[in-house]
Amino acid sequence: MKRVLLLSFVLLGCCLVLCSCGSKEAENSTQEVGMPNPWSEAKDAAEAAKGAGLDGFDLVEDLTLSVGEETSRTYRYMEGLAEAYLEFPASAILVRKGTVGEDGDVSGDYNTYAHTWTENFKGLEVTCFGNREGEATKTIWSLGEMNYSISAQGLGGDQDFGLKADDLQSIIMGLQ
Repeated sequence: MKRVLLLSFVLLGCCLVLCSCGSKEAENSTQEVGMPNPWSEAKDAAEAAKGAGLDGFDLVEDLTLSVGEETSRTYRYMEGLAEAYLEFPASAILVRKGTVGEDGDVSGDYNTYAHTWTENFKGLEVTCFGNREGEATKTIWSLGEMNYSISAQGLGGDQDFGLKADDLQSIIMGLQ
């Protein structure tokens, strides 16, 4: 009986020593996990452009689109890239302008789509990508040194949501 009691105290002591070592290590740890978020929030398009180091980024406030009335709009930026995130009742649209990106694509969307085509809006040629013919999930184009993108997302589970040409034109013509 004495032996069992002594063994129990020894084991309890070992457990306490091991537990205290782990907590001291955790308290003194300064190691970061993961990468820091490169994005910063902006109060408006002008602040996003300035933060990104761009000459401007402006998107018309009263967009009239077939997807409904805009419910919210937020802006973010990182070095070389500004974006506006627009929410509608059942969809969201991400509009970007920047000097970064591979092959002029600043969308951050590197999915493969069933359809690729070009549209021409008042002399501006854009490349569209989507899984439904004539509905662009991703649209990209360049003007001089600037690259632009529009990404559309269905919020109700529609994985293949896309914008029709009239909606794309309204956004593109309202973007500077």
